[in-house]
Amino acid sequence: MDMAQLGQLITQILGWSLGGMAALVLARYAYKVIAPFDVNAELVGDRNTAVGASKGMFQIAAAIILHGLVGGDRMASTLWADIALVAGLFLLGLLMLWVGRVILVAATSFDFNKQIHEEDNLAVGLIEGSYFIAFAVIIHGVI
Repeated sequence: MDMAQLGQLITQILGWSLGGMAALVLARYAYKVIAPFDVNAELVGDRNTAVGASKGMFQIAAAIILHGLVGGDRMASTLWADIALVAGLFLLGLLMLWVGRVILVAATSFDFNKQIHEEDNLAVGLIEGSYFIAFAVIIHGVI
C-alpha cells in the first residue's frame, strides 16, 4: 500500500465515521418527529423508562440500517454519488421505521401511545423498541 492509497483509506474512514455520527444524530431528531409527545420532557422531566427504552432501541435500529448501507459493496461509481445514495436510503429507512410504528399502533387493541406516554409502561416501550429493531433487520436484509 503506497501513501496515496493510505491517504484515500484514511479519508474514507474519517468521512464515513463523521457521516455515520451525523446520521445517528439525524435519527435522534427523527424519533422526536415520529413520537406523538415531547420526548425530552418525558426523558428528563418525567424519567419515563418506556420512552427511554423505545428511543434507545430506535437508535439501535437506525444503526442497523446504517450498517446495511455502508457495509459491503459500493452502490455508486463516485464517492459523492455513493454518499448521496446512502443518505437518501437512510432517510427512506427512517421513514419505513415510522410506517412500521404506525402499523404497530393501528394493530394493537389498546391505546399504545397512552401506555408509553402517560402510563410509563416499560413492557409496551420494549415491544415498540423491539419492533423497531426487527423492522431494521428486515430493512438491512433487503439492502
